Amino acid sequence: MTGILKTPRVLKLPNFRNLYLAGATSELGSFVTETVLMLFVFKLSNHDKSYLGILRATFLVCLTLGGILGGPIGNSFNRKKILIFCDLARIPLLILLFFVQSIPMVIACDAIIAFFTGIFRPSRQALINEIVPKENIKKANGIFGSTNAILHLTGPLLGAVIFGLLDGINLVLFIDFLTYLFGIFLLSRIQYAYNKKEITEGNIFSETSIGFKYVLKRKDLFAINLNTFCAGLAIGILIPLLVPFTIEVLQKTERHYGILMTFFGLGGIVGSWSAEFLSRFLPHGKIPLLSIVFEAIVFILFIYNRIFPLSCLILLFWGYLVFVRITTQMNFISDTVETSMLTRVYAFLEMSFLVPNISGGILIAALGNDFQTMELLSGAALIFLILIVTRLPFRHMRLLWNVEPESVDRDDIQI
Repeated sequence: MTGILKTPRVLKLPNFRNLYLAGATSELGSFVTETVLMLFVFKLSNHDKSYLGILRATFLVCLTLGGILGGPIGNSFNRKKILIFCDLARIPLLILLFFVQSIPMVIACDAIIAFFTGIFRPSRQALINEIVPKENIKKANGIFGSTNAILHLTGPLLGAVIFGLLDGINLVLFIDFLTYLFGIFLLSRIQYAYNKKEITEGNIFSETSIGFKYVLKRKDLFAINLNTFCAGLAIGILIPLLVPFTIEVLQKTERHYGILMTFFGLGGIVGSWSAEFLSRFLPHGKIPLLSIVFEAIVFILFIYNRIFPLSCLILLFWGYLVFVRITTQMNFISDTVETSMLTRVYAFLEMSFLVPNISGGILIAALGNDFQTMELLSGAALIFLILIVTRLPFRHMRLLWNVEPESVDRDDIQI
């Protein structure tokens, strides 16, 4: 009850409220658009799974490239201006899709939008730590995590319903356009002065190298990133196959795909909000470690179940595990990583998820027409389980369970 009462206090911080609302609205538009574009390409290609793999792979390649640039850029420039620029840059691409809606154009625009999204995310996450007092950081991360879960719930459902009703993408593109405009307005209201003490002399490659070396030195962070890599590979194969799995294996429709994602989002909401409470009993790296183990098991349960209501419940639990892990990881980084390294660490964590996601998407693009959906999903689930379970005795995994790192102090909070 106490945790619930604290939430409005965090949202009353003007800078955080504007950042939160800007992120929530633009991300909602993006989730809806991403779902609709995937269904649109699946339809235009006459249900060719390889196109879904190509769409996913190009999206993630550009998202990763943006993430690689996003860490050094966020560490070297005004983060508020970076966020506004990224929203502005994505608008012309939506306008272009109003007029040209071929498969190559959808894939190209989706990829470029992803590039700017990749730049956007590390700066947004690092900015939270500069505009929110230390005692409210966990609650702020929890709010962002639960909102992301809500968007996982509402975005695909809305996208699937709208596409099913309209059989087109123009209305969704217009809604996404409006969310970017609203986000720019809110971001411009943030009172944030760039801390020039963070200016660095290195180039993009040296900045990325610094972040990589820092993560390697911190074995607990290395374990988190490697676990994220494993999850990214599995999910990179699952996501482009989830629509054909729903239609071909579960014998359902696109709307049922939206329902499945809704249950995933519901679980994510509960996971994000319960993360702070659970951390009192399992602090530091314990929850991220436990959750990744259960995620590997749940993947297998999901693909071999054929009862749709039970599939919904499994995804509910899976969403809970994913978002309790993501939120506790963000809290762990916020607690233990100094300000000068935050954007680098966040960017590296993004890459740890996105690079294997790309590999999964490329794999589906290459093999999607040569193997059955269940064959591909079974292989992904087995690899995921092996990569997690066989590493449990290793030092970095044991350290993640036992670590008790010191908390860092943050100065010059701009609320």
